[in-house]
This record gives sequence, C-alpha cells and structure tokens, in this order.
Amino acid sequence: MIQRIQTVFLLLAVVALGLYLWFPLIGLENQNFKDVIKGWEVGHTVDISGQAYIIFFNAIFVGTAAGLSLINIFLFKNRSLQMLLCWFCLVLIVLAGSFVYYKYNTRVFIGYVLLTWWNVLAIAAALLQLLAFIYIRKDQETIRSLDRLR
Repeated sequence: MIQRIQTVFLLLAVVALGLYLWFPLIGLENQNFKDVIKGWEVGHTVDISGQAYIIFFNAIFVGTAAGLSLINIFLFKNRSLQMLLCWFCLVLIVLAGSFVYYKYNTRVFIGYVLLTWWNVLAIAAALLQLLAFIYIRKDQETIRSLDRLR
C-alpha cells in the first residue's frame, strides 16, 4: 500500500516522461511531405573528424530524468537526497524542453514546424516533480517537529 503521496507524484512523472519520449513532439509540413519526429528522435548532428554523428539530447535528458525519478521512489529513507534528486530531475526536464524549443524554432525550414500538444507532458512532469518536492519537504518538516517533541 502506498502511504506517501509523493510516491504517486514521482510515479506519474515517470509515466509522463515515458509518454513524452514515445509520442511525436514535432510535425514538419511542406507542400510535398508531412513528417513527425518522436520525442526520442529529437537530436543534434555533430561533425567529429569528418564523420557525422547524431546525439539524441532529448532522449538523454528525459531518460535520465525518468530513471532518476524512478530511483527516487525507493529512496524514501533519505529525504534530503530525494529533494536533491527532484530538483536535478526538474533541471533535466527544463533543459530537454528548452532544447526542443531552441532546436526547432530557431532553424529556418521550408514549410512549417509545428510543436504538437504532446509537449505539455514535459510541463506536467515538471509540475509533478515540483509537487513531489513540496510533499517530501512537508514530510521532512513533520518528522523534525516530532523529533522536537521527544
């Protein structure tokens, strides 16, 4: 039985981040074609010694945030580390969202670049991380106040 609400928030954040990676985030439209780019396919091409490599920054940032959120669920005995990991995951989610926005809104395409409504999942995951942090802090304050009464 789940007794702490922050566990539910962290689990919902993991689900939201997983869906953020799975669903299409960007739609490209032109006169000749329509294409969508899924969340894990958003990347940047880097030229290293004449060879082109694609680095999937979005998958790295969001996957790391989802993994740390999942690990964070099982760290219920160390609340200070839980709060730190919540902030770290929040920073990773913001970095991923800003990377997607910067990458596809500053480039010049022939046609339209549409950010789909699935991008709201990153905002939902960030809010769930923030709610988990708030409730972990409340839990920490409750335990500190009970220690004073002893």
